[in-house]
Amino acid sequence: MTDYNLMSPEDLDEFVLEPFRQALGKETVERISKQLDNYAYYEGRQHVDEYGNLVKAKDLTRPPGLDYDPTRYATNYFKAIVDRKARWQMGGKHGIVVPRKQIDPIEDTLREDYEPSEAQRKENERAEGYERLLYQLWDENKMRSRLIQAARDRLIADRVVCKIVFNPRNGRLYWIWTPDYQFIPIFSDDDFKDFIGAVFFKYRKYDKGGEEIDAIQIQRYKIEIDGYCYFEDAIYNASDLSLLETITPKGSLGLDFVPVQMFPVNELLTDSLGESEISALREQNDVLNQMNEDAIDSLKFEMFPMTAILNATPGTADKMQISPGALVEATSSSDGKQVDIKKIESGFRWKEAFKDQYMRVKAAMHEISGLPQVVPQELNFGGLNGEALQVLFHDIITDTEEHWLSWGYNLAELHEKSIRYLQARLDAPIFAYDKDVVRAIGDNYENEIRFVLPLPDNRKELVELLGDEVASGFESTKGAIERLGVENVQAKIQEIESERIRRRNASVASYGEEDVEDGE
Repeated sequence: MTDYNLMSPEDLDEFVLEPFRQALGKETVERISKQLDNYAYYEGRQHVDEYGNLVKAKDLTRPPGLDYDPTRYATNYFKAIVDRKARWQMGGKHGIVVPRKQIDPIEDTLREDYEPSEAQRKENERAEGYERLLYQLWDENKMRSRLIQAARDRLIADRVVCKIVFNPRNGRLYWIWTPDYQFIPIFSDDDFKDFIGAVFFKYRKYDKGGEEIDAIQIQRYKIEIDGYCYFEDAIYNASDLSLLETITPKGSLGLDFVPVQMFPVNELLTDSLGESEISALREQNDVLNQMNEDAIDSLKFEMFPMTAILNATPGTADKMQISPGALVEATSSSDGKQVDIKKIESGFRWKEAFKDQYMRVKAAMHEISGLPQVVPQELNFGGLNGEALQVLFHDIITDTEEHWLSWGYNLAELHEKSIRYLQARLDAPIFAYDKDVVRAIGDNYENEIRFVLPLPDNRKELVELLGDEVASGFESTKGAIERLGVENVQAKIQEIESERIRRRNASVASYGEEDVEDGE
């Protein structure tokens, strides 16, 4: 019989979950352990206990050999920087653009009497419908807020994963964001390293005959030999991985791809994860924690200096009260020497040195992350033009734009997979989207993400610039609207054109058709 009392909490955890750990493999376990460690640190568990586990400061015990309780304090700049950087990456009002193929000759489009051909009209309708559908999916899946959360998870774990799910009960498509520590990708063994499968898992409690036991829910996606993706969902006993319940039996999804999109920091997906700027940020944050704890203790020692009692009878110190204005009655010892009571003040002058070093460490965190030691809300933007803001935020802007290269590619691929999924479900009894639009997209899934920095812009200056460019022929109306960050550009163009027609008709009604024509 195993003696559990001799096992540490880590050993017990290893013992209980050993079968599943073996199934995951050493590299996957190490990767997940690093990621969970980063999440624990992000949540404020930034001190290490006697077992080597991250815990909150208040949960630490007094170290041996000390006559006082040292201050335990967590300065979670780590969380603040991760959150701010995530907002930088995904806090802007990003847009979606579906390019339209140019079918009609360019010279024809420049004529005043130009009317799109039937082929061009169909292409325009295809692109407009595709774009509207993507915006609809964004709205239904609350993408603007979800992307900020996803960016945070991606920074902490070096990767975040989005699962595409079609709900047959309401006919809607869902994007389910999942932390990477609950995910295992499967790649082909050839040199192409194709993404051919995925495993999602999470620990849960399971009622087995009235007894609550530890269980693992596992979802599997796998491209089988017939070229289609198969899916199964089941619950297993954590102690021996025996099957407890089949939620969804293994069956084909009718897709020739895995409905999962990975968003890594490093595009080399097969590389080991968990080694990024996060480790360096944690090191600096640990130094700040230690400095703050030492500073608080130093303040205590200086505010309450040691009291020395000389030549008093034994036991005098035991009668003293530690309180403001307290008095002590002291009697001299038998040798006749005069009683002397005095304070022993510290001569250490640490404040300036502490402040200087503290700012150095904090600056290092900002340098590592690229974030300036200011926040936009604290700035007086009224005195800063666009060029000044670009200089001030240069490092984080370039860092963010680099991250956007990966985000843009993977979001576009998420959109493509989503449309292909919907096309495979056109015969579903319940379908929440316009089937004609989904069919019309065909196999042209091209789409782009227009990212926007979370910086205020001088709207007036930008509008004036775009107006001049459009008037001089250097920019199209469509391109100008896109640069303004307007959603659904084509709908906005139609709105502008409709308003122009309404104004013209109103003028005709007011002055008469003949007057208007004479005026022309």
